[in-house]
Amino acid sequence: MKTLRLSLTLILGFGSVILALVMFGGQPVRADPDTRCDRYVVIGGSNNWPTNDCSNPNTPCKTIQYALSWATAGETICVADRDDTDGPSTYQGTVFITRSVFLDGAWAAHPNELGTGWTFTPTPCNPENVIITGNGTARVISITQASPTIHCFTITGGNAESAEGDAHRGGGIAARDAAPVIIGNIITGNYGLKTTASIDVGRGGGIYMVNVPATAVISGNLIVGNAASYVTWGQGGGIYLENAAPQILSNTIRANRAGSLAGDGGGIAVIEGSPLIADNRIEENLATEKTAGNGGGISVSSSSVVTIERNLVQNNVALRSDPDPTSPSRGGGLYVDGPSAVIRNNRVYGNVASLAGRGLGGGMYLRGLSVTATVASNIVANGNRAGYGANGEGGGLYLDLCSATVMDNRIVQNIASSNAPAYGGGIYVNGGGGLIQSNIITGNQAIIVSTGSWGYGGGMVISGSAVLVQDNLIADNKTAEGSDAPGAGGGVYAWTGTPRFVRNRVLNNAAGTLGGGLELAGTTPWLEGNTILDNRTTNTVSNGGGVHVASCHIFTLTNNIIARNASASGSGVLIVGSGTIMGRAAHNTLVENRSGDGVGVYVGVASKVALDNNIIVSQTVGITNAGAPTSTITASTTLFEGNGINYGAGVTSTNEVAGPAALTSDYHLGNGSNAIGHAITLTWVTQDIDGDPRPLGLPDIGADEVYRRLYLPLVLRNF
Repeated sequence: MKTLRLSLTLILGFGSVILALVMFGGQPVRADPDTRCDRYVVIGGSNNWPTNDCSNPNTPCKTIQYALSWATAGETICVADRDDTDGPSTYQGTVFITRSVFLDGAWAAHPNELGTGWTFTPTPCNPENVIITGNGTARVISITQASPTIHCFTITGGNAESAEGDAHRGGGIAARDAAPVIIGNIITGNYGLKTTASIDVGRGGGIYMVNVPATAVISGNLIVGNAASYVTWGQGGGIYLENAAPQILSNTIRANRAGSLAGDGGGIAVIEGSPLIADNRIEENLATEKTAGNGGGISVSSSSVVTIERNLVQNNVALRSDPDPTSPSRGGGLYVDGPSAVIRNNRVYGNVASLAGRGLGGGMYLRGLSVTATVASNIVANGNRAGYGANGEGGGLYLDLCSATVMDNRIVQNIASSNAPAYGGGIYVNGGGGLIQSNIITGNQAIIVSTGSWGYGGGMVISGSAVLVQDNLIADNKTAEGSDAPGAGGGVYAWTGTPRFVRNRVLNNAAGTLGGGLELAGTTPWLEGNTILDNRTTNTVSNGGGVHVASCHIFTLTNNIIARNASASGSGVLIVGSGTIMGRAAHNTLVENRSGDGVGVYVGVASKVALDNNIIVSQTVGITNAGAPTSTITASTTLFEGNGINYGAGVTSTNEVAGPAALTSDYHLGNGSNAIGHAITLTWVTQDIDGDPRPLGLPDIGADEVYRRLYLPLVLRNF
């Protein structure tokens, strides 16, 4: 049996790919045909009508279509490679399949001596050896109202521009009202629409499926170098699904293109339906060259549940060049618009929403997800980027009007944009609400350039949202390169809306100008139980090393530990233009925010702040009112210790509590702390930073409540 490696030059601009069938990832569906053949096909056979029905291996047919004309449902058609000639055996399309047959290309045929027939032998699957081609002018395979299996072919040269039925759709394979099983094939160099300038949309360069049930399977295939449309708008460069629910399992889907002027789903496009997309490698696909693209790797628009799990989505691009400034491109790796998707355990690496213009969601763009959706345990990392030009938003993940829970994901080392403006290196949240919980958000960056341009939210940007951000690690993010680059919100930048931040660890983030840890601007924020450590602003004129609160008429900070942060002004917390309706900070522990100006709480102009039951320890200045007389600060029941100055002019302090604070290394209360039992009761503060309850009487000052057991007498009963 000969073997052959077929080298194809891909004309889609991704270079040359050597196609060698290897073991694909995951667990593909396997073809297990009976080694008995019902019909035989080989180049050199004969289509003598009506004497040859292809059932005798000694008198095989020479074309697939002729064998199909004799076959009945359940039969196996063995299509062989001649092993006595060089190169692959090539059969001509279009092949029309209307019966549920097994079409198998894992066979070799050898002519016997003296013209006494042929010997057919089953072989290990090598789809390079048996080719079905459309010769650049016709669709390769068309399937209707049947459930065939297509196994072990190279399907190439398809062009559906003038196909019978579903023109411009399905250059390689088109299936309508059918349930095919497509396994172990190479599907390459096919087009839905290749040359004709048309207002129509090209769909499904490699595979096109409409009205297909869950029994349909696409598994273990190499789908490479196909295009839905090479001249206009296209959808589904590799695979297009409409009102379909097939299982797409363990394929490699690489270097496909959806469209030229615009495109959706360079690798896969889903329009309605509920497919399962699992264990695939989806790499180097392109949604479009120009205007706007959605989903370089996968694009989904469906009101039903679409499940996307355990895939590698890597180095895909939604838009390559010539952007329309009014139309952003979305989802370099993955675009999903619909209420009920399940997106879990995927690896999303190095994808780009736009190489030229505005891009949203370098790794993923998710829109309209409801509370029933799942976004969990994904790794979104390794340089996903929203925009290489300007206006990049959400380097790793963009959540648009979502209410879903986004949980247990790793969002690491992503970038919003190469140039300004740039928003949300890790995550961008636009409107909606939902829950962002227990994620690791680290090493992300808003903008690449080092000087002169603003970047917002190295880790996260939240705009106009009521989202709850809870139990996350937000660490080592930054707004920009360079110590003098302007930027706001090294960890988080929040603008408008009513976001809540609960029990997060905000560590070692950096912003150039405003809010090393968190920048809260024009919003109504609630910060509770967060640990905010070692954040900084880096410019010589900068504000709010740990937290910067600006133009927030209502804000609440309670049970937070804010320590070791640094800024030129307000190393711990800086508040300006805020609290005019209600600004309160209660039961916080502020310690050792000494680099920069060393001020624990810095209040600028036009602010009104109530400070209750706080610990302020080891500051250069505990509280500063730099906005007097336009600002008022009232501090009640504060434990001051070890500060150069506890507070300056314009601060009213009552019921001060002497030390010692006796803090542990993690800034909780140690034995002998005078904070224990000396706070005033605030009915709206019912627990501490660890979730321990606050007693109704004599709670502790600061973020921590020491757990106190209540011992009751043992009461014995007579039995």
